Amino acid sequence: MISAVISITVQATEQKNIFRRGTQAELRSLDPQFVVGNSAGAMMYDLFEGLVSVNANGELEPGAAKSWVISDDGLTYTFKLREGLRWSDGAPLGAQDFVYSLRRIVNPENALRGAGTIFPILNARAINRGDKLTTELGVRALDALTLEITLGSPAPFFIDMLAGYPASAIPRHAIEEHGTQWSMPGNMVTSGAYVLVEWLSNTHYKLVKNPYYREAEKVQIDAVYYYPIPDKDTAVKRYRANELDVTLNVPLTRLEWFRKNMPEETKTSTSSGLKYLIINTKRPPLDDVRVRQALSISINRKVIAEKILRDGSPPITNLVPAEMPNYGPNPASFAEQPYDQRAEEAKHLLADAGFSASHPLRFNFEVLPGEKPRRVAVALQAMWRSIGAEAKLVNIGSQGYRKLLRTGDFSVAWYTYFAPYSDATAFLLLLRSESLQNYSGYNNPEFDRLLSAANDITDVHSRATYLRQAEQLALADYPLIPLYTPARVYLVSKRVQGWMNHNQPHLARHLSIIN
Repeated sequence: MISAVISITVQATEQKNIFRRGTQAELRSLDPQFVVGNSAGAMMYDLFEGLVSVNANGELEPGAAKSWVISDDGLTYTFKLREGLRWSDGAPLGAQDFVYSLRRIVNPENALRGAGTIFPILNARAINRGDKLTTELGVRALDALTLEITLGSPAPFFIDMLAGYPASAIPRHAIEEHGTQWSMPGNMVTSGAYVLVEWLSNTHYKLVKNPYYREAEKVQIDAVYYYPIPDKDTAVKRYRANELDVTLNVPLTRLEWFRKNMPEETKTSTSSGLKYLIINTKRPPLDDVRVRQALSISINRKVIAEKILRDGSPPITNLVPAEMPNYGPNPASFAEQPYDQRAEEAKHLLADAGFSASHPLRFNFEVLPGEKPRRVAVALQAMWRSIGAEAKLVNIGSQGYRKLLRTGDFSVAWYTYFAPYSDATAFLLLLRSESLQNYSGYNNPEFDRLLSAANDITDVHSRATYLRQAEQLALADYPLIPLYTPARVYLVSKRVQGWMNHNQPHLARHLSIIN
């Protein structure tokens, strides 16, 4: 069991307004450059602030940087930091801290999972592969308050990327003093509105207001408790017992009740995410595009969204949600085709691929445990059975699941992805040949070429043309099966003031509590 108190000064600020928040699971690490995923998001944003942040409405705004200038060619970003920035221990925070942090995240010796979030920076990818030195990264401090970042090619979404917590400044002095224990309570030094003072394993994390935060006087919540509660029913019970002020992911079986009986507390928002199936394109018979196409077009996504989920998650046939800026709808070619017609076509495709009633298509379908994946998986199993395909459902834990994806030891696997920044490329890079998240093994040089060409275009409309073309090219190869864009359903107590229905992090510094 882990617990720590930082100082009397910090501890004294936590007595009045307390915010209690349920989260999905205990984190493997509290290092913001290592821990990546939805469960980590809210707490990391409370603890660390990057050059760019988001406001209460979920819109981008200056963070540690008060302003920036982008060169005409879109390659050089010059950030002017705010005067008087400090770490939570009072030490000064400046441009050199960001140089250190950005070099640290791509250093292959550190094996940090967030490295891909800054790959647009010049030489970042090569450094992460071990081909260049970290000192060759395109970042430098022009002076104590001026940071220059050079990209390898234009990336119109780069400012959005910098709002992610992996790109925030990390305290070199704390890391050098405490090593791998730097992110533990009592050792952790932060740049955000809060600082971690306690971690009771499988019980809670306790954050208190950072008195050195740049806008500490505007922060109204004194302490934030994060409770890791993997079981949704348990989280709901604790919420209804007034032990939590916010919880995420209401069980599907309870959703209608909450909407009817507690409508003011039931908050729904879309997410910048995608639920999809990964198809192992290297494993027979899934290496046959006819088989992959049959599995995709035989799915009735509308039934899944409206009859099974019923939580506002819109069905999708392509990778990129229509809400992405400067992109718009780009559905797969079969999207408007009647379902019955698609199901018949799927049967013909399987027959052409050599399958029949006496020789049905059989494959394993790897699914994570949980109510929602199980319900959707059972529905998919029935839809595939109607075209002559037999899917064996295999439940696997999250740790084994990650290993399975890395090694390619699967046929079809359920997957959830949340974009780290608001641009179509955040989704399209899932299929780039060299992407670490390209678990399907998809490799199309023309797709890669179109993505690279789009990076050299600064006009948003021309760029979108290339990206949409690349997406359609990949969709025709069926390396994965998009299902729906997941909605987020929160229960939010009436005690909580300032909660907005957007898909960006709900930072505690933007909220207040009625006691």
